[in-house]
Amino acid sequence: MTLLTELWVAANRARRRLRKPSREAWHRARLQFVDATARGKSFADVGGLYSLHGEIAFRAEDAGARAVSLLDAGDPAYDPQYTAEHQRRGSRVRFVQGDLHDPLTVEALGPHDIVWCTGVIYHTPHPLHQLMHLRSVTRELLYLGTHTIPEVPGLPQACVFYPYLPERQRRPFARPHWRPETLAGVGAPFDDRPMYGYANFWWGITPSALRAMLRAARFEIAEERRVHASPWYVEIVARPVAMHPSLPPADYYRRRAAAREGGGGELPFDDYYETHGRSAAGA
Repeated sequence: MTLLTELWVAANRARRRLRKPSREAWHRARLQFVDATARGKSFADVGGLYSLHGEIAFRAEDAGARAVSLLDAGDPAYDPQYTAEHQRRGSRVRFVQGDLHDPLTVEALGPHDIVWCTGVIYHTPHPLHQLMHLRSVTRELLYLGTHTIPEVPGLPQACVFYPYLPERQRRPFARPHWRPETLAGVGAPFDDRPMYGYANFWWGITPSALRAMLRAARFEIAEERRVHASPWYVEIVARPVAMHPSLPPADYYRRRAAAREGGGGELPFDDYYETHGRSAAGA
């Protein structure tokens, strides 16, 4: 099975290389997107602190965004490059420290016209959950960048769960990455120390699975940009779809029981979102 995986990955890697731009061209195209969309808009950069030092948030500010927020789990006090640049610019970028899984963090971030999120959803065991939270804060466009794996023949929308895969089975997925030995969970063993889980790659997501996840989160794809020097990296521009979530709010059943036991009657079900004023994004 490992040999078949090696051959499958190698064949797909060779095919993707035919369209591979330079890393400089990829970076330039990303900045051009920010320049073209940020002016006069509210802009959120989700996950843009670690190793990036707020580059995209500052670019959006330079491009004329009327308000810019940067959400990250990291602490800016430990990123002197970000704090120095923020001070040098007299920047108005608002920093929100928190976890994209956390509803209170998402509420604190709030809705933005343009949402930028790259290098995030493969670091979580719950990528769909994060996409649903991204939907709740996206008014116009989401720019999503993530590592993927090649499509699996005969298994559309397949994913590979990386944690605890033996090294020989991880190796084919790690090889295309730059400095794979630094990537916990795929190029290096899964790091299961308490509190260190987000350092890992959790899922190898095929592009078809990613498209389905976006649809389930109530997005439609406007553009798929295969512009990264890595053969597996995909960047997608998606628009929010005006539909309520398919799932009830996480606290719905608890509140339903509380209403019944408190004599307040039953909460509605089929028309819950309409009668209780929740937005189509589920915010």
